[in-house]
Amino acid sequence: MIKLLHLADLHIGVENYGKIDPASGLHSRLVDYLDRLDEAITLGVDAGVDLVLIAGDIYKNRSPNPTHQREFARRLNRLRSAGLPVFILTGNHDISPALGRAHSVEIFDALGVEGVTVADRLRLHTLSTRSGPLQIIALPWVTRHNLLTRDELRGASFAEIEYELRRRLENFVAEAAARLDPTVPAVLAFHGSVDGATMGAERAITLGQDLVMARSVLAQPGIDYVAMGHIHKHQMLGTVPPLVYPGSIERVDFGERDEPKGCVIVELERGVARWQFHQLAARPFVSIEADVRASSDPLGLVTTLIGRHDLRQAVVRVEIQASREQVALLREEQIRARLEEFGAFVVAAVTITVERSSRRRYGAEPELMEGITPRRALEIYLHSKQPTLDPARIAAMLAAADELLQGEPA
Repeated sequence: MIKLLHLADLHIGVENYGKIDPASGLHSRLVDYLDRLDEAITLGVDAGVDLVLIAGDIYKNRSPNPTHQREFARRLNRLRSAGLPVFILTGNHDISPALGRAHSVEIFDALGVEGVTVADRLRLHTLSTRSGPLQIIALPWVTRHNLLTRDELRGASFAEIEYELRRRLENFVAEAAARLDPTVPAVLAFHGSVDGATMGAERAITLGQDLVMARSVLAQPGIDYVAMGHIHKHQMLGTVPPLVYPGSIERVDFGERDEPKGCVIVELERGVARWQFHQLAARPFVSIEADVRASSDPLGLVTTLIGRHDLRQAVVRVEIQASREQVALLREEQIRARLEEFGAFVVAAVTITVERSSRRRYGAEPELMEGITPRRALEIYLHSKQPTLDPARIAAMLAAADELLQGEPA
């Protein structure tokens, strides 16, 4: 039996909703992602895994800065020091859009780091582990210029290019599956979208256009487990073999606030795959929505609603619906202070939306259709402001308007 740790979408370098950590000098959100990766590595080492498979998107973008590269290299060194081989599949956030330019994890391949395999092209790999050999069909994120020549692209429509790309990918998977050794466990590693998958919030940070693969293409005979990446929401799309997205290891934004984040440990034997999702301690994201328009104490109501949530070490946002009269009672600094009192790690935003009073339309009134004097227009407007303006105030303003219109001094 071979055990593997299946990770995906590490996104090292996402630094939204955070602050600088005074202890390390690193951004707190970078520390979050590194802590989750450390947690997953510890989980795998303690479980006695034989190999770590990362199904794409190591960094936030294609040009990680030296700090992000250093921190990932440290984790890679930890795995190698534990004697674990590492298989890295390139994702859409890893590759360069320009032909000939190095991608973000190519340095590990160029240095020939022992025990680290960077799979950036379609290929069938056979890796040695302490529990025996493992076959991995690599299906990384592919671009059109990776598989098609300039002559093939010239003059072709978008639909024709997509058809040809999908055809070649499907042929590769079928041919690779046919070449598998039937006595050795086999995994298909894929970074991309599969039909039927539930998308999370990652579409906001997706680089490149998805090419959706059919589940039947990935679930070829002879493949025991399909290790997928790219979609941040953990899910399984098939059982024979299991098609599994572990999801991302940390929350990117509020769109993922209710999604558990984690990794998967897989036990493989030829023809059998048993797997289990392990949730990681991702930073909580909390969204508080309050409609205070009917309240005589809007700040008190907001405070009560804040108290109903566990905000300890959370990234928090507050969205309030209020009337115009209540805005002065809802000072943002007071609400932020309340959130910090309840343990919020970062206050992402405090938004107060003021209800818009319905406007009366006068275009259908007969006198407006026939023409109206400036004085009459002002009178209609002032009366529309009741009860904000009392009758005495309206009368005084109309009297002042009469004097102005008559050209007499006030």
